Amino acid sequence: MSAFHIREALENDILGVAKVRVDTWRATYKGIIPDGFLEGLSDQSVAERWRKSFWENRNPAVAAFVAENEQEDIVGIAMCGPEQNQDVVYQAEIYVLYVLPQYQNHGIGRQLVAACVQHLIHNLNAKSMVIWVIAENPYRKFYELLGGKAVREKTQEIGGRLIPEIGYGWDDMDTLLHLIKTARS
Repeated sequence: MSAFHIREALENDILGVAKVRVDTWRATYKGIIPDGFLEGLSDQSVAERWRKSFWENRNPAVAAFVAENEQEDIVGIAMCGPEQNQDVVYQAEIYVLYVLPQYQNHGIGRQLVAACVQHLIHNLNAKSMVIWVIAENPYRKFYELLGGKAVREKTQEIGGRLIPEIGYGWDDMDTLLHLIKTARS
């Protein structure tokens, strides 16, 4: 596996970010999310939606990170900030975490989580966080290996189907950061 680099996302990364989101959804959620919805995803439409929600209406407490390979292609993305539902237990949230299938299982997801956790600790003084995952996501074990506990459930309508989601929570982000650092050494 070639080397990769994690950095803060820039506005001109938006098409690469959208491509990672579209490609990972199509690969991961085939048979889970309606095929018509997945086929209707396009890099351009996702990029435009993210440009409006992230760049044009930028909340300074929200951060986005990308993982690049040696050719500077974006192969992973993460976005984090304050917990969206004003949860009384969790202060922060990772909203987005995707790594292209061919780059999974090489530590990129852990490093993107680490970048988010460091941002959340240093910029929001957050101590706890949550991440929502589609319940049938075959990669849910990743969050469990990082010490996440299934703490919430909800459903979301995607493509005309109600899709169950699970919220994984961490009560102590310092412990999570330590776990990530020791896992890669």
